[in-house]
This record gives sequence, C-alpha cells and structure tokens, in this order.
Amino acid sequence: MANVKKGLGKGLGAMLSSEGIPENAKDSVVELKINDVSPNAGQPRKTFDEAALDELAASIKEKGIISPIIVQRKGKSYVIVAGERRWRAARKAGLKVIPSIVRDLTDKEVMEQALIENIQREDLNPLEEAQAMQSLIKTHKMTQDQLAKTLGKPRATIANALRLLNLDEALQDYVLRGELSAGHAKAILSLKAKEDQRKVADVILANGMSVRQAEDLVKRYIDQQNNPKTAKAKPALDPQVKTSIREVETRLKKHLGSRVKIKVLDTETGKGRIVIDYKDNEDLDRLIELLGE
Repeated sequence: MANVKKGLGKGLGAMLSSEGIPENAKDSVVELKINDVSPNAGQPRKTFDEAALDELAASIKEKGIISPIIVQRKGKSYVIVAGERRWRAARKAGLKVIPSIVRDLTDKEVMEQALIENIQREDLNPLEEAQAMQSLIKTHKMTQDQLAKTLGKPRATIANALRLLNLDEALQDYVLRGELSAGHAKAILSLKAKEDQRKVADVILANGMSVRQAEDLVKRYIDQQNNPKTAKAKPALDPQVKTSIREVETRLKKHLGSRVKIKVLDTETGKGRIVIDYKDNEDLDRLIELLGE
C-alpha cells in the first residue's frame, strides 16, 4: 500500500489505499462502458485544468489507465466516487470502456470517500475543500468533530477551512481561480464587513501582494479604521485608477480572447505587470500572432 501523506490521522492512514479511500478485500476490477458512467454532482472538485487533461489523455492513449476508477451503481448506470479526472481524460482519449471498481455505498459514504480521495491527492482548491466539508455537515447533519474523525484531521483544521466560506462571494471566485490563496483569504477574513473585504482584496490583487504583505495591509486598514487621524497608509488605490485598470483588463480580454490580469507594483509611478493566460502551445501561438500585429 502506498505511503499515506502526513496530516491524515493514524487510524485513517491504516485504512487507505493508494486511491486515498478505504480498501475493500472484495474489490475486483471490471470494465464498464464509459458512457454508462457519469460524474458525481456532489464531487468536491469543481475545476479541471484542460491542458493537464490533454496531457493525461495522451498518456492514456499510449499506456492505458493504470489505476481503475471507483464507482457507485445507480440503477443501470454508475456514478463516479473517485477518478473523475481519469474518466474525463479517457473520454478525450476516445476509450469506449474504463476499468472500474464497483462499490455498494450510501450517498453519505460516496461524499466522504470522494472528499478523502481528493484530500489525499491534494487535488482540491482550499475553497472546494471547505464547500465539500460544509456539504457533508449540512446534508448529513455531521458535527465538526465527526467530520474531523472521518477525514483524519484535527478539528481546528476543519474549523479554519470552513472560515473561508465567510469570505465575500465575489472573492470566493478569486480563490477558486487561484488568484487569491487561502493565506490571502484568511488575512482578509480579519475584516468582518464584506465591503471592507472587497476593498482590501482589490489592493492585494492589483499589487500582486504576498500573503505577508496582505496581512500587513489588513492590519493597517484596521488601524486606520480605529484611529483615522493617526493612520499613515491608505489601504486602497485611487478609485479612478482601480476602475481604469478593470476597464483595460476587460478590453484586453475581449481583444485577446484570454484572461488578463494587470498588477500594479508601484502606485506612485504606475509601474506594473500584465499577466496573460493561455491554455496550450496552440493558444500561445495564437496570442503571439495577435500581439505581433
């Protein structure tokens, strides 16, 4: 059995397979029609890197699927418990069947095992992990203590993860896209008012701040609120500058057909950085051709 990553409880670690979910002596691998298998709507992981999927699909074409997916039977079809990324890549690779292990599980067990598998593989964005934890707590009326025991994590870790759900909804999207890290989010959460959270996040994003810089900014912001006469630093960019940056980002996005981020590094000189995303080499060539016009 593969070594279990640090951070999982000792009891849980003894139970986990390389999939990150409990082993079952009765497990056997069968080949299922790929069209008879569908994703789990409650799957914790919501975002998939298309470029990474293309790479996995190419590997599957050459070597096949080494590790079977795990599914739950639903009538005449099957729902994925673990392995949705492999299933997606297998479809891209044109496979008609996929090696699978069929488990007889309750809906609660499906959610638990899907979350455990993703945590084991460190596949989840911090916000996706928090959303999945909250879903288990609400849907199956679990306490944080029960969830901590199930996942093999300290209760404090569960509580800290769930705090991310108190972040302004617009800012949660930035965390999902990876533009704000969990560290940034936790710093911003020191501000209770959603409007304050958005103001500070705008400065963090515009200046490409590190987590440490974000923490310092939040501290100065709180100091300014508590002592407006003595505070030295302004926490926000000039509103006109901020609006102008967003407008330019939108224009560039429309022109280039790619996500664009402008980061202001020095508010006095206007020095900054433009970051343009591309999904693969073909998309990069397209951008180079556009920029060369």
